[in-house]
Amino acid sequence: MRRVTRTKLHPHEAADVGHPIVAPRLIKWLVNGPRPQPDAILRRLLLHSQTKTRTLFLATLSTTLLTVMAAVITGAAWAYAWVAIEVAFGIARGIVARQMLKAQASDRPATALPLYLGLSWALSYSIGCALCVMSDEWPLFVLVAIVIAGLTSAIVSRNAGMPRYGFVQICILATPYTVAMIFSPIPQMYLVGLLIPAWGLGMGILLFENYDVLLNLFLSERENKWLANYDQLTGLPNRTMQHRRFEELLRDATGTSGNGCQPLTVLWLDLDGFKAANDRYGHELGDAVLVVVAERLRGCVRGDDLIFRVGGDEFVILLPATEAADSVEIANRVIARIAEPFDLGKDVPLSIGVSIGSATFPRDGKTADDLLRSADSAMYEAKRLGKGVVVHCDSIDDAPSLVPALEPDAHITGELRTRSAV
Repeated sequence: MRRVTRTKLHPHEAADVGHPIVAPRLIKWLVNGPRPQPDAILRRLLLHSQTKTRTLFLATLSTTLLTVMAAVITGAAWAYAWVAIEVAFGIARGIVARQMLKAQASDRPATALPLYLGLSWALSYSIGCALCVMSDEWPLFVLVAIVIAGLTSAIVSRNAGMPRYGFVQICILATPYTVAMIFSPIPQMYLVGLLIPAWGLGMGILLFENYDVLLNLFLSERENKWLANYDQLTGLPNRTMQHRRFEELLRDATGTSGNGCQPLTVLWLDLDGFKAANDRYGHELGDAVLVVVAERLRGCVRGDDLIFRVGGDEFVILLPATEAADSVEIANRVIARIAEPFDLGKDVPLSIGVSIGSATFPRDGKTADDLLRSADSAMYEAKRLGKGVVVHCDSIDDAPSLVPALEPDAHITGELRTRSAV
């Protein structure tokens, strides 16, 4: 079959990528970049920015040192209050950063609390910096300029995933200082104030450039994850995802009831007449048939049921908490739905059906491989019986084998013939 490139995640994958951000619309706007992104990507960008504890520690250390120097140099009450406020903010932001690390490790939803703290801190610190300029102490002029320049660079680095938030934080931090420098009574100080907006604009451009690099990285990782776990043509989970989800369902089924197990039925589907249609009309029409089949299967199952494409025209359906007898209705619904005419926009008569084999945990197998093997055997029995039917594996115990058994010496002779042919 021709491979069709898929550039977006299938809707069914949303739950596998991450939890959304618990935040109001304004915060989501600040977290987002120029192009809207899914909640799962926004969560990764938020966590990437707010879990850099080393950067936060070094930034807090430098900002706290400035407040202490301001208190020592001026001896003013506001400077001592500034020290206490900065220490409180540092402790609170450190605690929240650790909480975000735990949320990242446990895949819990991310909150907007660190953003509120970050904006509140920027406002508080900018006011303190403006008061330093108004104190007319030359050492504080220089120290504040150095610290603000360093903080701006740190914000650009730490908030690469949230350019709007980072730029707003820079504006809050620099605006009061800029105004204070412009209206400072000291001669020529206004020149420094006039340079700061240009500096801030340059930092903003750098923020958005870093954001593009980080966003492309996250999107590429998500696309690679999708390609590894989902079928590009139909959007259904593939064989790799099937094994993982199957094992999860078996673990859940094993410990949920008093006797240690809950039923789980597997349906193995193989299309009838597909290969002939594919060979006759071409791969493009064959791909279109498979896409329609996938959509029809989605309409036949329940909300908790899982569908996988495991081969060219083979599909597997997992039916949690379903006995063999209860799965017959779903299987018959699938057979009837697939047998309906295919309207592919071409005047092409298509006769496609499906044969289904089923097996139920724990009676027909206790591992994923055993159940799939049993369902696969039952599917071949359905083919042998005339196709377009469902067969449960326990009904083929006495049925003749599709592959005749070889005598021991015949097996050896056949193996020797194969080697000779080679």
